[in-house]
This record gives sequence, C-alpha cells and structure tokens, in this order.
Amino acid sequence: MPSLKNSQTFLSNFTLFLFSITGWKRQIWMFLCGSFTSFALPPFYLTPLCFLTFPIFIILLDSICAIQNNKKRFLTYALSCGTFGFGYFICSLWWLCNALLTDPATFGWAVPFAILGPPLYLSLYWFFAGFIVGLLWTKGIARFFVLAFALGLAEWLRAILFTGFPWNALGYTAMPTPMLMQLDAIVGLYGMNILAVLVYSLPTVLLTNEKKKNALFLCLSLIVIHSGFGFYRLNTAPNTTDYQKSNHWVRIVQPSIKQDVKLNDTIPETILAAHMNLSTTPTADQNPEPDFIVWPEASIPYILNDSPAIAMRIASLLKPKQWAIIGAIRVNYDFLNAKTQYFNTIAVINNKGDILSASDKLHLVPFGEYLPYKNLLEKIGLRALADTIGGYSAADVRKTVMMPNGFSYLPLICYEVIFPNEMTFKGSQPQAIINVTNDAWFGVTPGPHQHLQQAQLRAVELGIPLIRAANNGISAVIDSYGRIVVALQQNAVGVIDSPIPSPITPIGSNEYRIFSTFILFIIMLLRGIGFGFTKQLK
Repeated sequence: MPSLKNSQTFLSNFTLFLFSITGWKRQIWMFLCGSFTSFALPPFYLTPLCFLTFPIFIILLDSICAIQNNKKRFLTYALSCGTFGFGYFICSLWWLCNALLTDPATFGWAVPFAILGPPLYLSLYWFFAGFIVGLLWTKGIARFFVLAFALGLAEWLRAILFTGFPWNALGYTAMPTPMLMQLDAIVGLYGMNILAVLVYSLPTVLLTNEKKKNALFLCLSLIVIHSGFGFYRLNTAPNTTDYQKSNHWVRIVQPSIKQDVKLNDTIPETILAAHMNLSTTPTADQNPEPDFIVWPEASIPYILNDSPAIAMRIASLLKPKQWAIIGAIRVNYDFLNAKTQYFNTIAVINNKGDILSASDKLHLVPFGEYLPYKNLLEKIGLRALADTIGGYSAADVRKTVMMPNGFSYLPLICYEVIFPNEMTFKGSQPQAIINVTNDAWFGVTPGPHQHLQQAQLRAVELGIPLIRAANNGISAVIDSYGRIVVALQQNAVGVIDSPIPSPITPIGSNEYRIFSTFILFIIMLLRGIGFGFTKQLK
C-alpha cells in the first residue's frame, strides 16, 4: 500500500533527523518538547500531544548514546531532562509573575525572577533524574520503564522537599476529565505520574525499528484500563446530588473583586458590602434556604476577631440554623512574650455573631505568606508578599470542623488543596472539603483552571465532595467523583446555591495510595533493569 509505505518512510526519515541533532540544537528540541507537553494541562487539555512529545524526547535521549566521553554523556542526559522540564514548567507556570503585578511599583523588579525562578528550581529535579536515566538507559522497551521511574521519582521529590510544590505534576496531563480521574483513587497522583510517563513513552516504537507488538499492546492495555475503569465507576456510581434527599445546602459567594482593589485599604466597606449583598440574593423558588454561606479566602479587609462589629453585621445576614463560613484573617496576641501572630483562617459565625471556630492555614506559601530563612533573605532585600508585618503563622495541626447541625468538613485554604500527601487530619471523618481561595492574584491566566483541576482530584482521592469558594472564580461544587456539579467561571459575579453532594466510601486511604506508588516504583525499576538484559523483548 503506497500510503502506508510513504508513512513509514516519513517516520524513518524523521527519526534519522532527530538522531542527527546534537549540541545546543538538541536542547532547543528538548525545550520545545517540554513546552508543548504543558498544553496537556488546563485550560487546554491537549493530552494527545504527549504521545508526540515524549517519543521525540526519547529519540533525542537515544541519540546521546553516541557520545563517547562518559562524563559528557552523563551530563548531556541530565541537561536534556532538565531542559525538557524547564520548557514544561515555564510554559505552565509563567503566570506566577502576575501576583507581583498587583503592586508593580514595589515588586515589578522581581517579575523576571518569578517567571524564571520557579521553573529553574523545579527543573533541577528533572536534571538530577537525568543522571538516573543516563545510568540505566538501554535499548528496547526497558528504557521506557527507566524514564517512568526517574521522572516519577523527580515528581515525587519536588512534591515533598523544601515545603513541596506538586503543582502541575505530570499525572495531571493524563486526567483531563472526571472519567480519566478515577484511577487516581487507587494509585494516587504520584502513581499517575509514573503511569503517564510510561504510556506516553511506549508509542516511541512506531518511530524505530524495534519490535512493536509488546510495547503497543502494553500501551493500549493501560489506556483501556485507565479509561475503562473510569467509565465503569462513573456509570455505576450512585446519585450523590439528589436535590430531594439532600440534607444540607450551601451558598457560595463569588464577588470577583480585583486584587488591586482588595489591596486598597481605603475602601474596606465596599469590599464587605459586595460580599453581604450577594449573600442576601433571594434563592430560587424551588431551592431551600442554604445551611451555609461560604465566602472566599481573606474575604474581608478586617481582622475578624478584633472586629466584633463586623462579625455582628455578618450575623445579621443569617437566620436561625444558618452559618457563615468565611475566609478571614485573625490575630493572636501573646502579651507574655510580647508577640503578635496573624493567621489565614476559615471562621464559622452564627446568627448571634459568635465565632464558633477558626481553622488556620497549615501549609503557608513561601515568599507569599511567610519568608523562609527570613534573617538571611531580609539582608538581601527580599520580604514576604504579605499584608501583615512579619507575615503569617501556621497552624499546628489540621482538624475537621463539626458544625452544630452535625455536618462536618475538612478546611483547606488556597493551595493546601494541591498536596495529596497532606490530606490527613484529626477529628471525625469529614462529609465534605471546604476550600476557600483567592485566585485573583493570578488574573485571567491558566492558573485558576489548574488549581480547580487539582481540587477535583482531592475529592476523588478522599471520596468526599468539595465546596470551592474562589474570589474571582472558579467557584464550584464538586462531587465525590471529581465531577463539577455547578460552577461560576472566572470573573463572574454571583452565587451558587446547591445541595452538598453525598460522600462515598473511598477505594483506599492515603497510606494505600502511597503503597501503590511504592509498588509501581519497584516495578518500573525492576522492569527497567530486567528488560535491559532480555534481548528478545527489545
């Protein structure tokens, strides 16, 4: 068949072209592969691109074997993996600089560092993974397992070291829809990182003279398991959003106040009024009054426990057996030690103006809410981008909150929701996650969309719904399977009235997912080494 023969000729010529690329040109291709891979993330969700970028990445790694000098070869493997990672991270995290543009006069000088710094730091993990790749790289199917092991390890380490930052982990590229999120309940995000790299890598055999049957069969099998399990789970799932049987209703307030307005301390009343006016919006005729009214992170420009009059004004919105759950700032005065601490918190207020609970943020944002290595860094002119002198203090422990009506929830503030390994808590099993955030810092960029996807995965892992109140969006009610029940898009002003979906029995605990990931690491390593010495499987 001429067309098939022409296709094979094209692929062969393309592979030979990739093998001919050396030096700095190879690094440009590595950067481009990483950059295009980032388009598999929200808001683009172009997952099929990964089946092109990873095979090109692997062929370019294959070409490094021709370097005779051992030291140069190892460094080239490391540099190539690091460059791929840098392309991936800079194209998916460039928007972090937007937080500095809310006050360009003060922080504008740091914008280049915000664009380049985080991607450079995160790509270091891939750089060191490149040494593992160089040590174990071989011919045949084995190298796909080696790459999955090395990059899986890099993604795990960047999630836990130096406070951790698992934002845009590779596994997210393989989970663009709720159907494709369900396997995460078994293997967890770090397991999905490993499997994603393996599946994206296996089609490389189409570009080479290797035997294709085993690799393509494994690739298709993993895709079928991934999608088939998700399809089955969602189609056999019970109805978690029965409007008639729901015991609890929630109202989510999204005022969409721009960050430069929030930072203007001359108009606090305007900001408070925006939240209060939305909170009193009449409910639809068929909907009951909400049990809970949820405001976003740091929603009011007052220190809540220092402003009893503000708490009373919020209470005036509430009816009996109705509570406000609001993101706020609270202060703790330690007169004995002459110390003042500020906390980013989620507070519960009843209709009498009492603050029933305050759940403080446990995992603070470095350089945003606190200054790591403060004494050293202040000497070179760096300080936290916080509203309070000295920054914020962290909570000692995360606890579930039990409401007077028997409803319990797990409080998560802002990017606390991105850490799957930190979904541990003291107290009773929560019936939902309440996640308040202010993504206005990042403007109209991919950031809020990426943040939302990560919140969906925490609901899948814990098997409980997630209530997300975001200042400028994307606010949403997410069910226990990661499906978005209802949402308000970026910069929309309004409220969501919804029943709180029912929790389900989770497939496994966090410990179970950690164990699953450990098993996958062992399999990747043993298969990588084992296949490397099994010629018939090449």
